[in-house]
Amino acid sequence: MAEFFDELYKQIYVTFIYESRWRFFVDGFWMTLLLTFSSFILGTLIGILFCKLKMSGVRWVRWVTKVFTSFLIQIPTLVLLMLLVYIVFGSISLPVVISVIIGLTLKTGCHMADIFKTAVETVAPGEVEAARTLGMTRFQSLRYIILPQTVKTALPVYKNQFISCLQETSVVGYLAIMDLTRASDIVSARTFDALFALLAVTLIYLIIGWGVGALINLAERKKHLGGEAQ
Repeated sequence: MAEFFDELYKQIYVTFIYESRWRFFVDGFWMTLLLTFSSFILGTLIGILFCKLKMSGVRWVRWVTKVFTSFLIQIPTLVLLMLLVYIVFGSISLPVVISVIIGLTLKTGCHMADIFKTAVETVAPGEVEAARTLGMTRFQSLRYIILPQTVKTALPVYKNQFISCLQETSVVGYLAIMDLTRASDIVSARTFDALFALLAVTLIYLIIGWGVGALINLAERKKHLGGEAQ
């Protein structure tokens, strides 16, 4: 048993303490948070815009938006990021992190647009018409009829999209960005043992996903949507 704990301490020391290798994980953690939250928040705003365009009354606007979002959804995330970093923004020396955030934002926004559009379409047109008949303005109909039902429908999928956004950041290491996955690769290459580095990164990803998921779950409760608490 003593030999087991001695070996365990040795592995932990070599992976995290020796040469202050824990700093790789800290830097990777903050970079992963930056990429995830910035692309998720901006992607939400872009998603609202794309959703509006997809539901536009102008046919060619709907068609162009559909083709554009379909292209971004179908293309692999790493390929999209490489196109932006090396071709689209390569000639203007834009920081790689900014290019990556733009790519992840566009990718997330396309998925968000489909989520929001599906949620809006679940609202029965008769309910909106009834609200207008009762004298509600368009804004009041949006606030009290459309928005609550849309949010309730979209939140579960919205939460899953955050997890997808978090997972997609794991490819940025190929572009020399120090995220959690790249931190694990660097430490593993120095220790010649990937076990503890991968376990640490896996745990951190789980904590981020569970933490944000718990916050969104709070918003799913009726008391946060103007109703009674469950």
